[in-house]
Amino acid sequence: MEATATATVSGGPTLNSVQLHLLKVFSFTKSEEGLKELQSVLFDYYRNKLKVQTDEFWKKNNLDSSQMEKIMYGHNRITAK
Repeated sequence: MEATATATVSGGPTLNSVQLHLLKVFSFTKSEEGLKELQSVLFDYYRNKLKVQTDEFWKKNNLDSSQMEKIMYGHNRITAK
């Protein structure tokens, strides 16, 4: 599902349909506890998406922890000719 609807709020930035939907959802939340629960759900959602993308990147590029250590701590300078 692609976000296509947009709206501008008081001359500010344009909001897409996802942002508009989140505004509606958050408008029903009346307590600080409810707000924290929604924030936690959103955080978990994006953390999981990032993990899937990271895992796919590692698999696609045949990376492992020893290769990452070489990248992080190794001497990777290119000598000038």
